[in-house]
Amino acid sequence: MAVFPLPQLEDNAVLLPSSQTNSTQPQLCDVWRDIQGAHNWNGLLDPMVPNLKAEALRYGNLAQLCYDAFDGKSYSKNYGTCYHSKRYLFNKMGMSESGYQVTKYVYANTNLLNQVFGEKPKDQGKNQEHHFADGVLIERGFLSCYTSTVRHRQGAAGATVNISSRDLVVSEIERLIQVYEKEMDNLSITFTGHSLGAALATLSAYDIKQMLCAKHNFHQIPVTVFAFASPRVGNPAFAKRVEEIGVKVLRFVNKRDLVPKVPGVCMNENVGCLSKLLHWLPWTYFHVGVELPLHNNSPFIQHTHNLAYFHNLELYLHLLDGYVGSKQPFSWSGRDHALVNKSCDLLREKYEIPPKWWQEQNKGLVKGPDGKWTQPSEEE
Repeated sequence: MAVFPLPQLEDNAVLLPSSQTNSTQPQLCDVWRDIQGAHNWNGLLDPMVPNLKAEALRYGNLAQLCYDAFDGKSYSKNYGTCYHSKRYLFNKMGMSESGYQVTKYVYANTNLLNQVFGEKPKDQGKNQEHHFADGVLIERGFLSCYTSTVRHRQGAAGATVNISSRDLVVSEIERLIQVYEKEMDNLSITFTGHSLGAALATLSAYDIKQMLCAKHNFHQIPVTVFAFASPRVGNPAFAKRVEEIGVKVLRFVNKRDLVPKVPGVCMNENVGCLSKLLHWLPWTYFHVGVELPLHNNSPFIQHTHNLAYFHNLELYLHLLDGYVGSKQPFSWSGRDHALVNKSCDLLREKYEIPPKWWQEQNKGLVKGPDGKWTQPSEEE
């Protein structure tokens, strides 16, 4: 997870894909509160307005960036961290024109996911349980990832400390709010993520909004989540509380993706009165916010029986790029369709894009002036 403060927008700035630029479209600076869900995106989704699609794709690209820039090679000396420093991330990943600045990397302890079903993490004490009191229950694995500590390096060559992703997120957002305190009327906080990242984004947004509500001067700051392929995060009381405190969540769901169907396969928001009567059961989970279903109606995509592919974030972004409305055919807006095959095999053969083509050159090794190949150190 990386923290990206919102870039400064000129008064005449319009953030639209080039193929959708239209003089009749409102300026983003005039409608940003609606884009952030001030009215629950009423009238903006079906059909989908270009400004909202552009912003959703922008946040989806940031989530994908976290995948692409993560060093998951167990033999690497930077294993489990970002390939690049905060200073060089966007330049190295081809997003130098993003308009954003990375201020903090946040890592979560995903090793605790093996304790999702039934076991309570040893370091999850009463403080965390009290924090989500009043009948609000969070899926244990997600809460563990959020509240349990992980070794975090302070700078490229600095010492490591044990700290939770929650503490990192809260402290950084508190710092940024102080930095932009004079712009409070134009300040918003947006979380995004895919799959587990979407669940943690929702949990973080809930936590941060609770913090803001406790501070009189900050309660009006909008908090929004653009969630891709998110599983359910908590029980009905959690979903109700998210709505009560004003967290706005827009969930993008591929209708053939299994992940958004769990947990709570049998007892969920779709069961109706029965789920309300049995809300106290530990296996009752509710989705939050507004759902935007994405259908696999792209002419670029071939038929497949590999259900895992339907969870792929690049496929989500491809389907979103072509989404016009719930009853409208796919309309390609210009996003490179080759990205779909970065880590899967979904494109039709006629496009001549090899499957799973995304790979790191020379497995990260670089050739030095002395002719020797070595692993580079992270940039300062």
